[in-house]
Amino acid sequence: MTRRDKVLNQNKVAKLGDIAKLIEDGDKVAIGGAWLSSHPMALVRQIIRSKIKNLYAMTILGSIDIDLMVGAGCLDRLMFSFVSMEAYGLPMNFRRAVEKGGLKYDEISGLAIILGFEAAGRGVPFLPYRGPFGSDFLKQRPEFYKVINCPFTGEEMIAVPAIKPDVALIHAQRADPAGNIQIEGTAGSDLELAKAAGKVIVTVEEIVPTEVLRENPYKTKIPRFYVDMVIEQPFGAHPTSLVPSYVGDPWHMMKYMEMAASPETFKGYLDEYVMKSEDEYLEAVGGLKQMNLLKKLAREVKLL
Repeated sequence: MTRRDKVLNQNKVAKLGDIAKLIEDGDKVAIGGAWLSSHPMALVRQIIRSKIKNLYAMTILGSIDIDLMVGAGCLDRLMFSFVSMEAYGLPMNFRRAVEKGGLKYDEISGLAIILGFEAAGRGVPFLPYRGPFGSDFLKQRPEFYKVINCPFTGEEMIAVPAIKPDVALIHAQRADPAGNIQIEGTAGSDLELAKAAGKVIVTVEEIVPTEVLRENPYKTKIPRFYVDMVIEQPFGAHPTSLVPSYVGDPWHMMKYMEMAASPETFKGYLDEYVMKSEDEYLEAVGGLKQMNLLKKLAREVKLL
């Protein structure tokens, strides 16, 4: 095996407790997934357990991942397009923090954040697009949105800067030990995050030999040279969904909303569900019986 082969085939398998080797206090951390789907929730819980603080989180479509970290006091600043708990209501920790001025934030349109990640991934300082003319974004965020003229046509356009996170956190179905990542269903903007970030940590439902990935190579969405650490963590997206592997857990989401209603009850949520190992967390939310139910429901979903 050549030196190049040894580097490319480097074993990147680690444990959840190792993430503090790659994430430091004050880092810019991009969170994968979208809405209530495919968020790297086991990594979010481990950040809280590891007491990593003062993070600048970046999300395009955040939900419980952001609300949990805000409530636990991990964030100093947040870049977001929106944070929503969808049908479950408002993200209470996020709302309390914003209303009380306890969280610095940069509200940016989703498309502009995606373009910022794409610019960083391509190694260019900005990318242009046709918007958002007519909105207040240009007035509210003049440091982010710049009006430029196309050098070829003279058309007025908007330039957004490259966004380069220190670390990207992603959850996916499977990987091999070298860090080739397979994603089934929607990948959201996870690939853009992986290309933009300085370091990439991925939790997966299972780590398998490379030969298994080669049986379905079209599912490999993130190649190994973008990935720094891969961790096997079944149900690492719970309570969000990981379609087609499992659906979201509405029973636990309702429990979360109930306990996030006040700072006092939210502290109880952290003690009961987060400040434990992931094995204890999964047992606390219903164990194997509940996980099998979520997998069964996913098999019964009719995908569009």
